[in-house]
Amino acid sequence: MKFTIVTIGKIKENFILEGIQDYHKRISRYTQMDLFPVKEERMTNGVSGDLILQKEGKRILSKIPRDGLWVVLDRQGQELSSRNHFDFLNAQSELGVKKIYYLIGGPLGFSTEVLEKADKILSLSRMTFTHEMSALLLVEQLYRYLNFMAGEKYHK
Repeated sequence: MKFTIVTIGKIKENFILEGIQDYHKRISRYTQMDLFPVKEERMTNGVSGDLILQKEGKRILSKIPRDGLWVVLDRQGQELSSRNHFDFLNAQSELGVKKIYYLIGGPLGFSTEVLEKADKILSLSRMTFTHEMSALLLVEQLYRYLNFMAGEKYHK
């Protein structure tokens, strides 16, 4: 199974980027993982949050193919333990899913159109994280899963 991490906006914090690159290198031993930033809309005075979400949503819908499962990370999504996430990924693999796109929104989240197109909506936590930190936490969990499935000892 291949993974694509889609973020609204680029990863700008060096320490987070270094962490993601480290996990990316580790993950590459098992499978392909790509990072795909989608241009974020600037938040300026006089521009409504709905308009920003709408523009970002159109970019996602036009740039991200539907050739795999769309998992949206959203604060209102279902929380899973690491083990339950493993079970979810295993179930997708058994169903023949070859690609999973994890979508991580910007400060305002996602448009209704994107949420409606999601195959699954998950939450990393009830806490709020930046899209950058969410990406780092997610790639760590993907590495944990792949390492576990390979019978190695990272997951405890």
